[in-house]
Amino acid sequence: MDVVFSRGPVGSRQFGHDHFRCAGSVPTTVHNPTAFKMNKSSLHDMTQCHNGAIEINSVPDRGALPQARQKRSIHILCIDDNALVRECLDVCLTHFDHRVMVASGGKQGMELFRTATLKNQPYEVVITDLGMPDIDGHHVARTIKAESPNTPVIMMTGWGTAMGNDEKIASEVDAVIGKPPRMQELNDLLLRITTPAQKS
Repeated sequence: MDVVFSRGPVGSRQFGHDHFRCAGSVPTTVHNPTAFKMNKSSLHDMTQCHNGAIEINSVPDRGALPQARQKRSIHILCIDDNALVRECLDVCLTHFDHRVMVASGGKQGMELFRTATLKNQPYEVVITDLGMPDIDGHHVARTIKAESPNTPVIMMTGWGTAMGNDEKIASEVDAVIGKPPRMQELNDLLLRITTPAQKS
C-alpha cells in the first residue's frame, strides 16, 4: 500500500505538490485493516493543516506490491517542533524498518543525542528542522558536528532544497531537504549518507 499525503499552497508560499509518502509492504487485507499505525484524526488534522489530500494505492487482498529497493535499519533522531511532522516522520520511517526517536525541539534533541552516545547507542543520522523556537537547526547542526563530526545531519526546511545553496547551511549539514519531505526520497538519501554498521 502507498499512503501519500499531498500538500498544496500554504499561506503566501507555493510549495507545489509536496508529499509525505509511506510506501512498502503494509498488509491491508480484511484480516488486518489497521496495520497502518496513524489514526484517522491525525491524518485529517495533517491534511487540513497543509491544505492537502490523502491518496491510498493498494491491491485488494494483497497489500503492497513487492519493491526491489535496498533495505537497512538505521538509528535516526528526528527533531521538529511540529507534532504532525514528528508523527509522520516516526510512522513513515519506522515503516521503512528504521529505528526512530523524535524530539520536539533542539534542546530535547541534543539531550537525546548525548544520552544515546553515552549509552554507546549513537544515532547514525540526525534529521532536524531549521526553524524552531528554543534551539534552531543551525545550532543543532553545529553542535552535533562539533561533538560527532562523522554523524550525518540532514536539514529540513519549508523553504525547500534551494536553501542548500546557502553557504552557511551547506557548511553545517550533509544534505538539505524540503518540508514536508518526500518519504521515499528521504529514505533513499538516508541509505546513501549513512555507513552500514559493521557486524561483529
